[in-house]
Amino acid sequence: MPLAESRSTADLSGATALPPTIGVHVNAMHISKVQDANVQTDKAEEYKAPTEETAWSRIKKALGPIAVVGVVIAKFLAKVKFVLPILLKSGGTMLLMVWVYMQLWGWQFALGFVLLLLVHETGHLIVAKRFGLKVGAPVFIPFMGAFIALKEAPRSAWMEACVGIGGPLLGSLGALVCNALGEFFAAPIFIALAWFGYFLNLFNLTPVGMLDGGRIVTALSRWLWLPGFGLLVWFGWKYPNFIIWLIVLLSLPRVYSLFRKRTEEEQRYFEVTPSQRWIMSILYFGLIALLLFGMHVAQHDLHESGVRAHGHGRDIIVQ
Repeated sequence: MPLAESRSTADLSGATALPPTIGVHVNAMHISKVQDANVQTDKAEEYKAPTEETAWSRIKKALGPIAVVGVVIAKFLAKVKFVLPILLKSGGTMLLMVWVYMQLWGWQFALGFVLLLLVHETGHLIVAKRFGLKVGAPVFIPFMGAFIALKEAPRSAWMEACVGIGGPLLGSLGALVCNALGEFFAAPIFIALAWFGYFLNLFNLTPVGMLDGGRIVTALSRWLWLPGFGLLVWFGWKYPNFIIWLIVLLSLPRVYSLFRKRTEEEQRYFEVTPSQRWIMSILYFGLIALLLFGMHVAQHDLHESGVRAHGHGRDIIVQ
């Protein structure tokens, strides 16, 4: 069956898989204490009469960053009104994911994490709609990730790659906004969200399977699937995780279809102009480099704040 026809209603081109570090432990109280300790150390030589913090000042301190995020999201959604009806349909699964993660991380980190996923999926949604593709609402699945289902298959490898990279591009921008908010408000929890956002988008750029990277490299070279597949197998062996091995198994049919002899229709599907290949190569490898740099900067900022964010197999710990 031609490749373009074999991915009609079942194509989850906007899938965002969570990396193996899906158990995130956030000690927000410790973050707050570290931040307060740093402020007290910087002003150790100054003496000020102790003042009691009012309830109103505590509310403003807590809601200030949230208000800024709300304004940013509102302005963004105003520019992409055409996707709002679709996004509203995903509210139920999104709230469920927030509630589940609240039990583990507290509401602030849980809400920020799910919003980062939403931004990523919105990137896929915007590009797919621009190409005139029919898409379903984003679906959020706790501990697995989120996806949008394409109701019709992309008509070319270039279109598939564009839809694939739309998520990581907008998702990386969302992580960058978190990073900026963390710097502006001196709030380590935003820096921690930025670090995880960078890592989440980087993981999904792995060139294999249902991950975004597997979609993107269809416009570059099918041979990029081999190192991507090997990297994923190594990752699953070093950090045993059900999600990783599920992606590996689901990738096998696609690996076979990419390397078997193609029909004329399939060859037309994979036809990409040299300029398109150059553009996608710059976007793909450039984004990988920027995400690695962003993770390094965020890690450094967390270290300076006395906060740790690192992976331990199944866990990213912020404490």
